[in-house]
Amino acid sequence: MKNILIFMFGLLMITTCSPASGIITPASIPSSTPQLAAENKTLPTPISSSQAIVYKNLQMVMSEAEITTSYLTEYGSTREPSAGIKFIWIHILLKNMGSSEWALPAPEHFSVLNGTTEFKPTYGHRKDHTDYTALNITMTQGQEVDAWLRFDIPFAAELKDMTFAFLPESSQVSLGFSSSNYFWADHPIYLWTCGP
Repeated sequence: MKNILIFMFGLLMITTCSPASGIITPASIPSSTPQLAAENKTLPTPISSSQAIVYKNLQMVMSEAEITTSYLTEYGSTREPSAGIKFIWIHILLKNMGSSEWALPAPEHFSVLNGTTEFKPTYGHRKDHTDYTALNITMTQGQEVDAWLRFDIPFAAELKDMTFAFLPESSQVSLGFSSSNYFWADHPIYLWTCGP
């Protein structure tokens, strides 16, 4: 009985695996249609410090950039960075050029770039320097704001390697993303060189 079962199983396997015509044709492989490479967004050429841009009714200038390894706070204490870090300070001037009020852009709309690495601002409270992150105002017609942003950057970074970015409608530069695939990749971006 056992031998009959083995024989029947073997016969079943042979008939199942053998093609009726005796000719084996390979399964067709679907042809791949060529994919058009999406063009990555290229960043605009940075302008030099002290040059103004106008976004809608907001005029903005990055007037200077400075790197420090410590700073005196408005409370009289010295602030030292973590190991391997130093500070870059960006001085910005904003002006409401319109006839209605204008809310200050949130700090996340500013970045410092070192190649493809993006840094976001953090509070500074440096003595004799208005801290942009502490401001919470709406600018009236013609009102100007003069303030500083602080970023923590790698100790080896130099001003000549850094670029300051203003992103009025987004919070990241979106390097390497196709503008056709990501809606936020088409948002405006303004760049300034930080060093000579």
